[in-house]
Amino acid sequence: MRPKAKKQKKDPGEPSYFILDSISSKMMLLMPPPQPSLRDRWMGGHRFSKPIEEPVVVTIRPRHENGDLLPFFGTACLMSTGFAEALAQCGVDNLDLYDAVLRSEDGSVEYGGYKAFNLVGIRKAADLEATVFNDPPGTRMVDASIESLAIDPDKAGGVLMFRLAEYVGAVVVHRKVKEFIEARDFPGIVFREPSAFVS
Repeated sequence: MRPKAKKQKKDPGEPSYFILDSISSKMMLLMPPPQPSLRDRWMGGHRFSKPIEEPVVVTIRPRHENGDLLPFFGTACLMSTGFAEALAQCGVDNLDLYDAVLRSEDGSVEYGGYKAFNLVGIRKAADLEATVFNDPPGTRMVDASIESLAIDPDKAGGVLMFRLAEYVGAVVVHRKVKEFIEARDFPGIVFREPSAFVS
């Protein structure tokens, strides 16, 4: 009888997954886009049940009309057309994209060249033993308050881009996506190590 193979330890080096974000001292601040319907949510992780009207209008917060136009606005579910094209070139194939405009409340300022995105796919990929939750244990496993995140690459299953079930506002990308995007030098784009992520 052959001895049982020892379970391999996970590589403690650079993480396989990162949290996609953007940052700028003069970042344009946006309102979340209106939800597509009563049943559909931008951060729901599922394909919309009904077609939605385009362009999707994302409202610029007052006094931020001249802020930096970044290629990715995570909380507004918005990315530039060029950024969306780069993700597709990298192999990301689970983004449903809709033409979008950024518009001031009074309609006097408007910017095009953007896509509202629905990231299809939610994964329960948090390493529950290594993640530090602020909520009492067992109280919430969806949109939990997280002090320090750890991603279990086995649970992520090699998917290039997904929403984290434990906190759907987090857009998680594989190292392959990180390296591909970094080589294209998009302004303001950052990839946070999970351990530095706080919800």
